[in-house]
Amino acid sequence: MEWHGWRLVHLRHPPVLAATLAGLLGVLSVTGRLLTTGLQRRLPAALSAASIFALQGVSVLLLPLVGRTVPGAIGCVLGFGLGFGIASITLPHLLLQRYDSTAYASLSGRIAAFSVTDKALAPLGAVALAQAAGYGWVMGAVAVACVIAALALVAYHRL
Repeated sequence: MEWHGWRLVHLRHPPVLAATLAGLLGVLSVTGRLLTTGLQRRLPAALSAASIFALQGVSVLLLPLVGRTVPGAIGCVLGFGLGFGIASITLPHLLLQRYDSTAYASLSGRIAAFSVTDKALAPLGAVALAQAAGYGWVMGAVAVACVIAALALVAYHRL
């Protein structure tokens, strides 16, 4: 969550604006869940989640280009924030869709173990990458991760 606030300050936005926009990410996670639920009425769950992850990747890439203006920064934060929380509603649906309910608990537990570990280690990795190569590389890594997630969901849908 902090990457937006930190990056926005370095794009010369006042700290109060940067903190306010970064604070919106929590509210946007609910909005993203509602958007995902609405999209799932028109698209399969995997494709609706893929579109949201792709939007996140584009938002991260656009931030250094358009984030110096207040509307640009707001747009990028909105685009990225919509993706917060979609995995928590999409993953159970996809697991139940692909596998039966008897395998759900063991699969969900295995996925959670990796997910929690990744969430704990990601900030350390981001700091290490930022110190070694610069924060632009961190933003690039986040964008690549979003694109990989989107492509994986598209591949999942095609199976």
